Amino acid sequence: MNRIGLALMAASAAAMIAADAFAGEPSDPFAPTAQKFYLEFDMLAPTDINCDATGPGVRTWVTRNLAGKPILRVTGNAADAEIACWRSDGSRYTTTANRELFYNTGEAIRGTVTFDRNSDAMTVVLRRGDRERIQKVVHRSFVRVN
Repeated sequence: MNRIGLALMAASAAAMIAADAFAGEPSDPFAPTAQKFYLEFDMLAPTDINCDATGPGVRTWVTRNLAGKPILRVTGNAADAEIACWRSDGSRYTTTANRELFYNTGEAIRGTVTFDRNSDAMTVVLRRGDRERIQKVVHRSFVRVN
């Protein structure tokens, strides 16, 4: 029975390595499940804001909600991601809210920026998974850098 389990693990690792090779990414077949961080904006945020995240092992995907506000999905090494946002008027923002909570492999961390056009530092409210319960309120963590 152990041989079957080892054979399945080896086949799974080989499949992951092959998939990563076609995608052009380095492979680690025994890496833990990716961290997930979703950055969203409240209703007061402008619709012309865009965001991106960079860093080693970071993958991003940006969509928009029904109101036109961005939803930045950061997976992989989300805790070390450098998140940057910008507007069409040249304003730039950064946040470190993705480093505030411990990541687990079962649930994503969701951050909602309470946007204030007149403020240089805004609050991010963090929740775990799809629960409504607030895990942490991080004051002055979404900061205008210019």
